[in-house]
Amino acid sequence: MSYDLNRFINLTILLSAQLESEKLFEVILKEAMLVGNCDAGTIYLLENDELQFKHVITRSKKLSASSAGGQISMPPVPLNRSYVCAYSAMMKKRLNIPDVYKSDKFDFSGSKKYDRMNDYRTGSMLVIPMAVGNDDVVGVLQLINAMDESGRVTNSLGTHFSFSEEQEKLCMALGSVSALFIENRRLKGLL
Repeated sequence: MSYDLNRFINLTILLSAQLESEKLFEVILKEAMLVGNCDAGTIYLLENDELQFKHVITRSKKLSASSAGGQISMPPVPLNRSYVCAYSAMMKKRLNIPDVYKSDKFDFSGSKKYDRMNDYRTGSMLVIPMAVGNDDVVGVLQLINAMDESGRVTNSLGTHFSFSEEQEKLCMALGSVSALFIENRRLKGLL
């Protein structure tokens, strides 16, 4: 996978524009999903020691919802290390999980509940803390179900595709740049 540097430059120009907050989150998530070549994703914002859902996309289900106007009715995720997104934020670590159903390190009950409600199957997951420098985490990018070039999320044996190390690094860079724009908006009172 190669990511076009010009695309990244254009993204930073777009993020510096005065986008509405919800549009900002959507743009960041869509770009992260492009970099991660995945089916679904969530962007969370850290507020009052909880991760608030800001935008959710599942391409295969034609779902795109934001927290604006109550489109997302999911409760916030408490900062508890048993939840993968909270762990990522608290420990400032990226996590690449090949299949959440085969992992017992985190509580994936929320993902499994979503799967049951939406006839979906969460497989691979890449979780990236969005941090300003190495200190202040402002949110988390969570990418779900890495795809191959043809858009499949599993191979012929039913094994889920994993996110590559290159995708991890590119998403970390995207998360860092996004964190700067989010923090800047917070400082200006726009979030």
